[in-house]
Amino acid sequence: MAFFSSASTTNTFGARPAATPGQINTSAASKTTGDQDQEVTPGATDTVSALAFSPTADFLAVASWDNNVRIYQINKTSPTPVQPWQQYSHEGPVLDLCWSTDGSKVFSAGADKVCRMFDMNTNQPAVVAQHNDTIRSVRWLNVAGGVLLTAGWDKQLKIWKIDNPASPQAVHSLTLPEKCYAMDNVQNVVVVAMAERMVLGFRLEETGSITPLTEQQSPLKYQTRSMAVLPDGDGYALGGVEGRVGVQYFHDPPDKDNKVKKFAFKCHRRANADHPEVPRNESHIYPVNCIAFNVHGTFATGGADGSINFWCKQSRTRLKTMETKGPANAPKELLKTNPAKQPITAIGFNRDATIFAYAVGYDWHKGYQGAGQVEPKIYIQPVKYEDVQKRPPKA
Repeated sequence: MAFFSSASTTNTFGARPAATPGQINTSAASKTTGDQDQEVTPGATDTVSALAFSPTADFLAVASWDNNVRIYQINKTSPTPVQPWQQYSHEGPVLDLCWSTDGSKVFSAGADKVCRMFDMNTNQPAVVAQHNDTIRSVRWLNVAGGVLLTAGWDKQLKIWKIDNPASPQAVHSLTLPEKCYAMDNVQNVVVVAMAERMVLGFRLEETGSITPLTEQQSPLKYQTRSMAVLPDGDGYALGGVEGRVGVQYFHDPPDKDNKVKKFAFKCHRRANADHPEVPRNESHIYPVNCIAFNVHGTFATGGADGSINFWCKQSRTRLKTMETKGPANAPKELLKTNPAKQPITAIGFNRDATIFAYAVGYDWHKGYQGAGQVEPKIYIQPVKYEDVQKRPPKA
């Protein structure tokens, strides 16, 4: 199947995205509707919480609130480019997953308080980590022979050696200041975003020792919703419930002009034209549900407003805007407050940034009253290099 190609645009950070209908479409300059995005089937039956491409092969792993992890094989030249490959279950909602560096294993964790390892060679899952409460995030580090990190709502971050999966060992445990909301890493640099806007960053050395990098409150004023470590490991990007992204650096001394590198910008907001019930001088604000970097160093954000944006932090510009289309039978109340209708719940690029995956579904930002109004779906689309290419810094 030949994936559709879409045009790209360049906008300043924080500029309002155009609202063009379509399953996924680009901003105003684009004439494509995105109707040829490939739906991944069979999909999840509840909200997709995380997705990740294999770092070495064409596989996509998807975690869901329906207690399952699904693994799909992707063949871009096939008439059916996405095929279900394997599936395994947890005893509760699965909140996060990741791959081992060599792509031979998938690690997943969630509300059943355990982390499971799925071996791609034997097709067998095994419990390799456990907490006293929900495990919110899991990451694999290719350090000290390979270690697994789990962070949970029990305010614990644990480092595991699983050379023998039948008897995994927690070789280190950190008590976090607050519950973990998100964790990410680039090589041996780890950042944990927590409740009360706390952020902890450290480097895990080959010796197993921990070198602190930062412990501070988020630069954003409200609750952290998403986080990703910068590709060079020199900082991190945070997404908040207030429709804003903050880019922070571990070491950010002022330059000769007294300027620093850190910055923040508004996104995933809707102006009065989309919301007649909102006063003219106000905007409707949506959470930034997910952030994902790619191999080129640019990144994407997905919001509860149903839009996806590609950004270049170097030039501080928006590279591309896409929006989801809501279900035809959506309740009028939902249509009134969210013209895009389908929140983005998970996003990710494959290893060479030629494929982008995204999930739509309910993200609970409206509480239990909004449950069941959006059908969860997963899509993949091709990525053009010009849509993820870095732009030169502004003068």
